[in-house]
Amino acid sequence: MKNQISTALLIAIGTLGVSSTSFAQDGFYVSGGLNNTTIEQGLTRNTGSNGPTTGPADGPSLSSRDRDTSASVFLGLGYRWELENDYFTAIEVFYADETAETTNINNVLISNVELDSSYGIDFRAGLDVTDRFGVYGLIGATNYRFDSNLAYTFAPPTDLVEQDEWALVYGAGAEIALTNRISGFGEYRISTDVDFDTPRDKGGIVSENELDFAGLRTGIRYRF
Repeated sequence: MKNQISTALLIAIGTLGVSSTSFAQDGFYVSGGLNNTTIEQGLTRNTGSNGPTTGPADGPSLSSRDRDTSASVFLGLGYRWELENDYFTAIEVFYADETAETTNINNVLISNVELDSSYGIDFRAGLDVTDRFGVYGLIGATNYRFDSNLAYTFAPPTDLVEQDEWALVYGAGAEIALTNRISGFGEYRISTDVDFDTPRDKGGIVSENELDFAGLRTGIRYRF
């Protein structure tokens, strides 16, 4: 009889522990974790010219690409709203340290881009599939800060420009509750066609730079 009572108590305690592990209601949260960013740089250089100082004409163009992936950390602060029928929305501001770097060589021109940091705002909308597991989509705006360094294969670096560009971000993620306040999550984020200006190439040749970003974030959220 005692063994049966003990077994029943253990089952009840276990059931209580499982049922209490779920997503919290409306409220603020903080997030943090690993930020794995891939940066792909496309460089198009119009080598045609109708004169040494008058700029490019209808000459040939050369295109090249370089890609790098690097891991860093991020922090975020957000607020989550629980809606009807297990739907939810959230808004979050964040800051991410970044370390990805590309070196793109196009003919005699070398274009180096070193990503320093990113920050922005995300809007999320999703569905709690169960009390412990949810999926969501996201859209937002991110400011990418980076250094752009132009050089030539036959000369020392010539131009170093600090850049910051805003871009549209979209993606999707999933979240699982570990306790009633802590959850783990993973999400994939994309920004494409981020153009930025560079100093005019020597001899009036124009160089066009375009960046694509893809990020995988994993971390935890703590709800107050």
